[in-house]
Amino acid sequence: MRLIIGGLLALVAGSAWADGYWEYGSWRVTVQEVDTGEDLRRTCSAVTGGDGEPSAVISMSNGDAGPPDYFPTVVIREHAVRHHQTVLKDGQPVYIRFDDEDVMDSVVVGFVDNEGFANAEIAFDHPHSQWVLRAMRKNGQFDVVVDGKVFMYVFLDGFTASYLKMAEECGFTGAGIID
Repeated sequence: MRLIIGGLLALVAGSAWADGYWEYGSWRVTVQEVDTGEDLRRTCSAVTGGDGEPSAVISMSNGDAGPPDYFPTVVIREHAVRHHQTVLKDGQPVYIRFDDEDVMDSVVVGFVDNEGFANAEIAFDHPHSQWVLRAMRKNGQFDVVVDGKVFMYVFLDGFTASYLKMAEECGFTGAGIID
């Protein structure tokens, strides 16, 4: 009886993975599919953080150019609860600092979404995103630093596996990041 129940639980767990959700260390990979009527679009994302806390997000789509020609944007996101402001402010200078002391500068973009929630994002777009992604692969964490204070720690355990799974699910390889 225990074997039957164990087998059923394994099937349920396996089917959850087949639906487009995987976890690797501190990172989660999700795949969302949309049928446009002409083709099936897949958006593949790797995320850490969230659940009310800031998050680091990387996304790509099978309908877009991808690695090794174009590398996905690395985005730090903060969402505030209704009627509150984000800690990060629009136009604020910010940088990320890796374990090996490498640094990349950026600027906060603040906005209010369609539902009236305050948001802030820090984006590292192509071609800078390739440098950031390579640094993420070779380090254990990076800090998001604003006004000389650490705003967020981003742990990178499981990042490489997440990046590869995200790329694979959207039809790309790790070329240019995982060499």
